[in-house]
Amino acid sequence: MSDLRAVAEAVAGHVSGQTFEVRQITHVAGDCEPDAVFAALPGVRVDGHDFIPEALARGARAVLSERPAPPDFPAAWLQVADARRAMAQIAALLHGHPSRHLRLVGVTGTNGKTTTTYVLYEIFRAAHGHAALLGTIEQRIDDDTRPARLTTPEAPETQAFLSRAYARGCRHAAMEVSSIGLDRQRVADVRFAAAIFTNLTQDHLDYHGTMERYFDAKLRLFDGRNGEVPGVAVLNTDDPRTSDIIAALRQRAPVMTYAVRDSVAAVRLERLTMQPRGMALRVQTPQGPVELTTKLVGTPHVYNILAATATALALDTPVDAIVAGAARAVVPGRFEIVEGSDDDLLVAVDYAHTPDALANVTATARELAAIRGGRVVTLFGCGGDRDRTKRPLMAEAAARGSDVVILTSDNPRRESPERILDDAEVGLRAVGKPFHRILDRREAIAFAIRTAQPRDVVVLAGKGHETYQILSNLTIHFDDREEARQALRALRADNGTKLN
Repeated sequence: MSDLRAVAEAVAGHVSGQTFEVRQITHVAGDCEPDAVFAALPGVRVDGHDFIPEALARGARAVLSERPAPPDFPAAWLQVADARRAMAQIAALLHGHPSRHLRLVGVTGTNGKTTTTYVLYEIFRAAHGHAALLGTIEQRIDDDTRPARLTTPEAPETQAFLSRAYARGCRHAAMEVSSIGLDRQRVADVRFAAAIFTNLTQDHLDYHGTMERYFDAKLRLFDGRNGEVPGVAVLNTDDPRTSDIIAALRQRAPVMTYAVRDSVAAVRLERLTMQPRGMALRVQTPQGPVELTTKLVGTPHVYNILAATATALALDTPVDAIVAGAARAVVPGRFEIVEGSDDDLLVAVDYAHTPDALANVTATARELAAIRGGRVVTLFGCGGDRDRTKRPLMAEAAARGSDVVILTSDNPRRESPERILDDAEVGLRAVGKPFHRILDRREAIAFAIRTAQPRDVVVLAGKGHETYQILSNLTIHFDDREEARQALRALRADNGTKLN
């Protein structure tokens, strides 16, 4: 707890009205408790100021706002220049700045954030017994998991999570840091022992507008605008934007590099052996060559393993823990082999929902199909209420990397599913490869598996770990893995064989 005057001094805000001991800060009026500060944040669709009466009714004693206090306001009013940043600063203060007591790794980039955090989590568990993870799929403290709502939660939730992790004995943690989370100050005043840059390809232009603004948001994790520069910057030198990050750092933090192609990166791939259900890697490091095995499949995961390895080494983690962590890491929905797949038919689900991610996942499928002697069948869709310009690019990537393409629905949200498919179909026609268009995703998955040939690799892309589908204002249960298992059972029944 901290009194309101101390809070105001911490965020350089002006207080009008009463003072009291602050117990909580939140931007959700319905979550307000007694002695809370309610952050009235301006929004795209709703304005937090409209919910001030509800917040006060639930016990809030003060309002945080960029506006001046209205006349005769019945509670304290804290006016600040940047309400989102102030909310983050206050949350850090109320929770005792937990990131200062953790070796916290932040991972940003278009693709690979989730897998990299999972590999780091397993490495930290192997090295120290305790670890925490915060990201797209779940929030995890040791074996205690909770489903995630946002990739990078709002600042009060982030600080509360880090505080819980520390209280439970964790001293090492990894979290995904999204461009939107950075832009909205969700990790302001979070101290990062290391920050990883995975890559930059087109995504979230519906929010950022341009690729430069998208990159600039990610740059905040490294250049000090987040509060301070990271303890070490771990950078992918195969990505051209790494040089811009190094320039922005201005030698204020050490740099650890990793790469698959760059022969002078500090941590680099020397040899890769692809296997049907995993990989073996020989990695050159500043401590000499390291042999790694992993259940993860595909070159994109090689980058993620290299990023985690480079970070762990920069944080003085023993090599044997890196070997053990890489071997244990399993990531839901990231080229996850569906139960019931066998030598005859391999089905994988993947979260790929950008052009680059689709190119990568189909390349991985192609490598496995070459081993098996089969084709690549890719099913994908595009999310509604998101960047429309990437839809034909996603379709082109899927078509170029596959032998058979099935275009279907993803999470249409409030958009017309047919219009979304129309947008994507432009890219399929540009490549000129035949495709199937099946709007109903359940029907499309069944079709993909039913019509696949022996030894094929079927990729169900776009939803990965998700267990729901968002249709207009309705969210229904939908899991690609469940649908694939059901389709495999039906296929086995038709063929008179049992599901493994």
